[in-house]
Amino acid sequence: MKKTIMTLALIAGFNTAILAQQATGVTSGTAKTTKKELTPEERATKGADNAEKKLGLNAQQKSDWAVATLKRAMVNQPLRDQLKGATTPEQRKDIHAQIKANNDAFENSVNFFLTADQKTKFAAMKQERMQAKKKEMKKEYNDAHMDYGDE
Repeated sequence: MKKTIMTLALIAGFNTAILAQQATGVTSGTAKTTKKELTPEERATKGADNAEKKLGLNAQQKSDWAVATLKRAMVNQPLRDQLKGATTPEQRKDIHAQIKANNDAFENSVNFFLTADQKTKFAAMKQERMQAKKKEMKKEYNDAHMDYGDE
């Protein structure tokens, strides 16, 4: 009888732990997998708000930025969906090239209405993002290729 009660208590404890992990969103994947997917409209609004804060955009510039961001997001959304599906390395390379071309078109349209000071801030922001991405990729590479020998 005691063994049965202990077994049931143990099973209940495991179930509680599993449910608690699911409720808090703990997964074995990266933070990117738990992040909420934003709609293109939400990304455009969020991008315009962020640019307004960091670049000091006026109302017209913020509106233009939101339009450019929405256009980019709408064009890139089908490509993002394709990347989530089964693709070959060649297909992924082509999709990434299309996304890069869309991002370059976005930057050209944004640079059209930014002031010289805002352009330099925007370039600095882009450089910071690139450095952070390189650092993140280097860390992921090092974590994946750790040497477990010499123990």
